[in-house]
Amino acid sequence: MTIRAILWDFGDTLVDERWMLAPMAGVPAWPETYATVLRRDGLVNRWDLGGVSTQDVADEVAKALGVLSAGVLAHMQACSRNIAFYPLMAELSGRCALPQAIVTVNPDIFTHIVVPTYDLAKRFPVIVASWEEKTLSKAELSDVARARLDPSLDRSECLLVDNKDDNVNEWQDRGGIGHVFRSERTSSDQIADLLMLGRD
Repeated sequence: MTIRAILWDFGDTLVDERWMLAPMAGVPAWPETYATVLRRDGLVNRWDLGGVSTQDVADEVAKALGVLSAGVLAHMQACSRNIAFYPLMAELSGRCALPQAIVTVNPDIFTHIVVPTYDLAKRFPVIVASWEEKTLSKAELSDVARARLDPSLDRSECLLVDNKDDNVNEWQDRGGIGHVFRSERTSSDQIADLLMLGRD
């Protein structure tokens, strides 16, 4: 097995994905209401597929909370600038000299706020997000990333690191290499071994 590229999931693989649940000042119902609104009528999937915008979602959450939409949007943007990265995964990614991409199921706010805030394109020259590609399939997103990194790459040379078994299984069914993120310590050690990078 030869690994020539790494395809990283984002939420709960490189970072704690709960950033949008941070409390909104003066609105104690924020976490529960935000999560409930996203589940309603498949809103989260439509957002992740680019069918609705972050402004549309802010409008719906504001309506449910009885607050101004501008305040909700500002809070969502602030949350997206306050993400907790997993330090061991960041260190591992930084040590790896292989081409690396992010493949993520995420909406427009990820591309417009998260990516520039953390200068993700500097480390990950290819960033593939579901809202732009109009698919929730991690295998399809991984294929897009593979082709953009290097058209000569075979799936069997691309390691997908993802916290969801179904995503990894789908990529492996297409001939790719997969690793299911379970915990920061365990995964950082196991991936380092796969890449023959050694451990801290």
